[in-house]
Amino acid sequence: MKITQNYFNQILKKNFLFEVHPKVAVAVSGGPDSMALVNLIKNWIKNKESLIALIVDHQIRENSYAEATKVRKYLNQYNINSKIFKTKKKNIINKSMSEARTNRFNQLIKYCHRNNIFHLFFAHHYNDILETFLLRKIAGSNFEGLRSIQKKIIINKIQILRPLLQFNKKDIINYNDDHNICFVKDPSNENFKYSRVVVRNFIAKNLKYKKQIERDYIKIQNYFPFYKKMIYNAFIKISLYNSKNKVLIDIHLLKYNKEIQIKIIEIIYRLIKPNKKFLRYQKILDLLNILKKRKSCRTNLAGMNIKKYDYLISFYT
Repeated sequence: MKITQNYFNQILKKNFLFEVHPKVAVAVSGGPDSMALVNLIKNWIKNKESLIALIVDHQIRENSYAEATKVRKYLNQYNINSKIFKTKKKNIINKSMSEARTNRFNQLIKYCHRNNIFHLFFAHHYNDILETFLLRKIAGSNFEGLRSIQKKIIINKIQILRPLLQFNKKDIINYNDDHNICFVKDPSNENFKYSRVVVRNFIAKNLKYKKQIERDYIKIQNYFPFYKKMIYNAFIKISLYNSKNKVLIDIHLLKYNKEIQIKIIEIIYRLIKPNKKFLRYQKILDLLNILKKRKSCRTNLAGMNIKKYDYLISFYT
């Protein structure tokens, strides 16, 4: 599918909401994907001063800062403002791609918060969707995790936007070639010690299996609305009282399938603690074990109080 500026602008208009004069940030690694995206955003936005490219020096490789500086020089050529962040040494433990992504994401979110930037763009594309889907499937991810990468999510009041998901890597490379856009090559993309690189290579060399992955991914997307409806219907069925500071439910929560129990706890937590991060899976399991073993008890889950008594469970601040 050919990428054009007009088509890209239509994607933004159709899928996302912006202020009249939005301030936006683009996560830029310097690779072909992010360099294409930041140039597309530059041509879309009315006020060029409202755009900033954010580069993170992950400090995993010795020449990582030199790579970040090179990316910044490219951006300067296109008159795009940019900022380089250095990952703190204390956050570099196992030097994995997953750790680097987490460190990068956290730094970008913090910067956007401090500078009142509500829109943060990432350059994930269709190939990334399939790779993430297969990696999560291998890891035994639940139904929700298998949705893979979404076009838009909101985390800590920052809107994470991914407008290139319908395009594949070849589309992006062609766009860069057509517009003479410079980019850098990340050597880690050729390193087979990383599971994502192994999965990427497997998909590229096995067309038949790639089509099966695509079919499975599409099934998840099609069934997900029914899955969400089932969860909320289960919650409504056992919910006895809801307010801003308190949710009271029937003990029948503990008779549902484990995954449904977990999702109901997550719903309750978002009602009680709307500004908090998502709960850790293991913490919810620990809570459910307590509720199952004890006839009555008081406990706490990430700042939310829980009391079990008679045939009721109360969640409150």
